[in-house]
Amino acid sequence: MKISVIIPIYFSQESIVDCLDSFLAQTIDDDFEIICVGDKVEDPSHAIVEEYCKEHAGIIKLYLQEGRGPSGARNLGLSRAKGEYIMFADADDFVEPNLLEKCESALVKHDADFVCVGFDRTSVSGKHFSNEQSVSEVSVVDVTDKNVARLAFVSTAPWGKLFKRELLQDLYFPEHPMSCYEDCIFILSIHPRVRRYVILPDILYHYIVHEVSGITSPSPERTKKFRDDLIDLRKEFESNGVSEACLKMLDLAVLIHVGISDVHRIAENPETHIRSFCAGVKAYFDENFPGWRKIKLRPYGQFSLRTTAVWASKLMYRLNVFWIFIKLYNWMIKTLHIDLKW
Repeated sequence: MKISVIIPIYFSQESIVDCLDSFLAQTIDDDFEIICVGDKVEDPSHAIVEEYCKEHAGIIKLYLQEGRGPSGARNLGLSRAKGEYIMFADADDFVEPNLLEKCESALVKHDADFVCVGFDRTSVSGKHFSNEQSVSEVSVVDVTDKNVARLAFVSTAPWGKLFKRELLQDLYFPEHPMSCYEDCIFILSIHPRVRRYVILPDILYHYIVHEVSGITSPSPERTKKFRDDLIDLRKEFESNGVSEACLKMLDLAVLIHVGISDVHRIAENPETHIRSFCAGVKAYFDENFPGWRKIKLRPYGQFSLRTTAVWASKLMYRLNVFWIFIKLYNWMIKTLHIDLKW
């Protein structure tokens, strides 16, 4: 078995057909399996997947377990996967027919640890929001101390990537009822192991955006759990003797995901006192990730819009004015429908 595709399902009856059909339409010659994992509840999507299992025996498999959420589903999928390469997908999404073929070809050709593809964000109604993680040409990155910081700018979603199985050896998604950033922790935990990765220019994965998601919406409790997980991850890095450059990469990633992305989402709640919240974020940085103050304009030797935006955010935090920017940023999104992607 060459490739295992792992898909958590949870009341996915509206989308799972499109998702599975898009994988069954793959042009790849090598064999692959699709592992669907759900909870032991009365979920209409189970019957749909069971029919697919009958029609495509040996390719599509369904496993059910007591409610461990999407992280537990991916962890069970990893334990049952037989493929040399691993891909994750969300049941809401769909992919291009040549996704697996292009990813496997690039992984083998460049002897990479993982391949990342471009993706777009589209609403359920079909409204296109953005293209992301796209590059102008195939980008092959040999990781060194000088450029390891670039990994902080790679999407921390597990989907849209093909991994060598050994890269994920003994790694698991955090399982906690308060978690909503377990994907980020999982992907960041991989980074010290990566020696080479590839980013493909093609938009091959289609991510479906839902306006409301109670499962993944941030809250003070989930934010605290995320911050605690990042502290634990840093301790793990230090105990494993990772390089100083890799620790700086983590400082950069924490600024992006805690200081920008999480604050942006928390600020959408009108009850949040964003000025004091940002002050608490800064104190968290200083106590646990003091390297954030030294983040450079060119953290891996190159200018880009994203590196400039992150560096500017660092300056605004140091000047205690980031809260003003994030209020303006959210107003731009809601009123002017302008969204500057990080």
